[in-house]
Amino acid sequence: MLASLVLTVRTEHEAVVPRNLGWASHALFLRLLAERDAGLAGELHDGMAPRPFTCSSLVGGAPQGPMLRLAPGAQAWLRFTGLTAPVSRHLLAIAANPPAEVELDGQVLQVCAATVDAQAHPWAASDGYRELCERILHAPGPVPRRVRLEFASPTTFHTRNAAGQRVNIPLPLPHLVFGSLLDRWQAFSPVAVDPDLRQYAQEMVVLSRCSVRTRTLAFKEGGSETGFVGEAVFSTLNADRYWGRVLQVLAAYALYAGVGAKTTMGMGQAMRMLEPCAGTDQ
Repeated sequence: MLASLVLTVRTEHEAVVPRNLGWASHALFLRLLAERDAGLAGELHDGMAPRPFTCSSLVGGAPQGPMLRLAPGAQAWLRFTGLTAPVSRHLLAIAANPPAEVELDGQVLQVCAATVDAQAHPWAASDGYRELCERILHAPGPVPRRVRLEFASPTTFHTRNAAGQRVNIPLPLPHLVFGSLLDRWQAFSPVAVDPDLRQYAQEMVVLSRCSVRTRTLAFKEGGSETGFVGEAVFSTLNADRYWGRVLQVLAAYALYAGVGAKTTMGMGQAMRMLEPCAGTDQ
């Protein structure tokens, strides 16, 4: 089960908060979950990556350098996703019966709406792993040869160089993007994907177009991460129907799973864009 819950919020009084509130959103998610299932919240807090949820930062307001100005009555939103049935069920329950207010970095925000309905908000959704696969793998017509992704929050990849040192790669390289999605899919989905997808992405998928820029996020503990935001288009070098469909499945999964590092702290918020995407296997 998959869920993407969007909470629309507002403040009664003008407030200035850090521009990156991913860490505060993470804490709020665990508090909301603990009210319903303290055991699960504890497991998620103590668990190792990959974790079966993501949290966005607060979206909206007026950026002022590293800070964000929230005007009285103006709406903003934040998002939580679940990658397993236990987490997703709680998100669906919150959507059905949301709290009247939430606290984010000491600011009390009124909850105006809560939804998992894609018709109500473009970043809201719910689905199942099998249903997602069936819908895309068995879709009629030719297989698109291109995948277009929007990266709405800074995205980066943690990897190691030949000397074993950890390095950050803030670039939408195909094998890193689809390798990240594959790792989360394999960790949580009951439907297995051929692990050779990683090799296919490295050898047969290219970054054909992108419009990205880097942004650095400051975190509460004093650290920072630099990632890219914007759009990227990936193209396949052949017209393999199976791999082409699997790439589309993983691209659709990005809405829930996020891409890259620190997706539970506001980074890696991503979405498949369906238009324009003209390349097919015709």
